[in-house]
Amino acid sequence: MFLDNMSVDEPNHWLVTWAYGGETFEMLRSYAEEVRYPARATIFSEGDPSDAMYLIVEGMALVTHIDENGEERTLSIVTEGQSFGEVGLLLGQPRHATIAAGLDMRLLKITPAVLQQLEKDKPGLMLTVYKTLAQTLADQWMRGAPWATKSRKVG
Repeated sequence: MFLDNMSVDEPNHWLVTWAYGGETFEMLRSYAEEVRYPARATIFSEGDPSDAMYLIVEGMALVTHIDENGEERTLSIVTEGQSFGEVGLLLGQPRHATIAAGLDMRLLKITPAVLQQLEKDKPGLMLTVYKTLAQTLADQWMRGAPWATKSRKVG
């Protein structure tokens, strides 16, 4: 599903937006690898291992999920300054959605190694990053994100 026939069920409820050109964005940019994907390329698929999160420098992507009926649903569109892939990376879970480039894209690929280096070099900055991501994940959970499990067995 691409731009010519796309509808979004709940736009922008699952997204983290970074201030493009802001201190946090630029710090992440200085540590991350820049990668490119052409329009219509799949960046990752639902069920893939989570090895990185991505921050969009340029372009736009579609976030899709296979629902309980086996149908593909478009969850959102992610654009410049927004990120995706945080959930799987931070929770150590497989990808909960498929991401495909809607336009040619330039992305910052942020791996666990990048996060660990930033934690060492810039702990104050990373505290802000993790607080932002935690708040976003909490908001997603409350909205019933596809990855959210609302009850957990303890013990």
